[in-house]
Amino acid sequence: MEVHPPEHRIPRRRKCLGRLLILCSILFGVALASAQQPSPATFDLDKGREVMLVLDDLWRFHPGDDPRWADPALNDSAWPLLLSDKSWSEQGYKDMSGYAWYRARVLVPAGEKPLALYIPRTNSKFQVFVNGKPLDHCRDEELGGTPVSSPPIVCTLLTQTQRAHAITLAVRVWHWPRWATYFGGGMTGGIRIGDAALIQRYNTAAVNTTSWNNVSQIILAILEGLAAIASLAFFALRPREREYLWFGIMIAFSAMFRAWAIHSYFHYHGIIRGELVGELIDLISIAAAVVFYCTLLRGRRNWLFWAMVVSRILDPLPYAVGETGSLSVAVLNEVNLLLFIPFVVWVVALVIRRAVEGYQDARLLLVPVFLGQVSWIFSLSLRIAFVLGWYRGPAAWFSATSKWPFPWNMTNLADALFLLAMLAILIYRFNRTSAHEERLASELASARAVQQILIPETIPQLPGLNIETVYRPASEVGGDLFQILPADSGSALVVIGDVSGKGMPAAMTVSLIVGTLRTLAEFSDSPAEILRGLNRRLIGRSSGFTTCLILRLEPDGTCVIANAGHLAPYVNGEELPLDCGLPLGISEDASYEETTFELDDDARITLLTDGVIEARSCTGELFGFDRTAAASAQSAEHIANTAQQFGQEDDITVLTLQRAPSFEVPTPQEKGRDHAMFRTLEA
Repeated sequence: MEVHPPEHRIPRRRKCLGRLLILCSILFGVALASAQQPSPATFDLDKGREVMLVLDDLWRFHPGDDPRWADPALNDSAWPLLLSDKSWSEQGYKDMSGYAWYRARVLVPAGEKPLALYIPRTNSKFQVFVNGKPLDHCRDEELGGTPVSSPPIVCTLLTQTQRAHAITLAVRVWHWPRWATYFGGGMTGGIRIGDAALIQRYNTAAVNTTSWNNVSQIILAILEGLAAIASLAFFALRPREREYLWFGIMIAFSAMFRAWAIHSYFHYHGIIRGELVGELIDLISIAAAVVFYCTLLRGRRNWLFWAMVVSRILDPLPYAVGETGSLSVAVLNEVNLLLFIPFVVWVVALVIRRAVEGYQDARLLLVPVFLGQVSWIFSLSLRIAFVLGWYRGPAAWFSATSKWPFPWNMTNLADALFLLAMLAILIYRFNRTSAHEERLASELASARAVQQILIPETIPQLPGLNIETVYRPASEVGGDLFQILPADSGSALVVIGDVSGKGMPAAMTVSLIVGTLRTLAEFSDSPAEILRGLNRRLIGRSSGFTTCLILRLEPDGTCVIANAGHLAPYVNGEELPLDCGLPLGISEDASYEETTFELDDDARITLLTDGVIEARSCTGELFGFDRTAAASAQSAEHIANTAQQFGQEDDITVLTLQRAPSFEVPTPQEKGRDHAMFRTLEA
């Protein structure tokens, strides 16, 4: 067996040792790599976090204004330090207004993602500079002038960079002098810088939070808008009930006021313009409220009412004077409160008085009106106390009474109760009106049934006469009347009349006249004497008057007419001249004269009421006497149709009587037969 010397075995050992070291190095690298990679279902809180820095800490601060203070090379080490989460008024610069600057540096590590800046809502105008350059979308149009309300703003700063560096933030601030006494100036906290996507999500969350905090206002604005639409719809159905109109206007402008306030939270606008718009909307709403309460509760125009009216007229004056700067905000709020108190006192006193008198609508409004007006007074008082520095304690029990299910306060509760009370009033009034309409419909049906009996549907046939009648009331029951009463002698009484007014009162007067007329016709055939009897009967029994014309037509064509203020008849298209007495029911001493004329063979006499002459077109033109005279030679149906198509506004009644060419006096047997037939029809 061959034996190698030791020097031949040493290199082989070295090779094995090297291979072992390489293998260990590989295993160590794999283990190190495995340690750097998290295992599945494991998250690294340190490496996986997103960057957002809250800049609520010490900043360099300097009052005044100098464009050079935006320069990042400026040495600001001598500037005092001020906390950015508190106003400068709370840090030794009390009541300071005008311009001031804040400066700070932000260290940005290498490889950072695109950054953005979040600026919350502030009471001061501002401009943001990054490394001396203004951010176009992160500043007001111009500083100074008038204050603005600015929603939260998100501004992109820079793109990703591969090396660590520092940026200089400079914020130029302007604070309105009139706000300096009660709103602290400068930054008040909440400025954030960080990953742009994270900042945008934070802004979305802040907007959602603001929306949630305004849910009560949004809901009330929607409910008030729906209530306004419903109320105006009720007014369209019942135009005479004007309380629906004024409530609709009042609540519509109240909804507009809430919508404008909500809009102000999310949009950039000038404070003064916003106050003027809000004041105008509120002024119209309160003016409509005054008319609404007066209409609904029948308020009296006493000294308190006129004091309230004067205070409402003067209400815009303090705002107009305040815009000139001659009134401080504290004084403006005090004057506003003093001018608002008369309205509150008047409304509460009116509701209480009417509730004590037993008025149901006032009882339903008592609690919400009292709570709502008192809460308004208390809210204004708290504002004045805050402005004057008398009250700095928490007012959450009033301004944010509860946060469940969303934030709401006492004023919101009062407004919701008011809407519920008005809903109850609308339902109550609708039921009451419906019951009244049903009762009225029943009465009208009864009156219509009575009138159908009194106004003859079948005209008695008189020998030698062609009679046509048309009766068209303008409503359910009319105030016109006509009667044709044959006599045993062969003559006939033709009566036409028009009672002033419409509806049930006129129908009842027609019933009285027809009953009296038939009674008087049993004892006399004199038109003048019958008119005098009717006049005596109506004195004291009718609130209006009645025009009436009575014509007695003899078999030989002789006509005797007496007129009590009625339209003269037309003979062959020509108006017949008559002596005209006073309408019935005006004077107990009224006298009536008779006029006699002959009706020739084939002649036509037309009697009608003023519903024909007073027919009015859509342009307001009357049918008039000329058209009536031209149409009077036509048939009764033609005259009535012509006037009705022109534009009927009143009851229309037309009677035409045309004498036959050869008229013979009926025999006593024919007279008796006609008289018996009339009695049968009358029964």
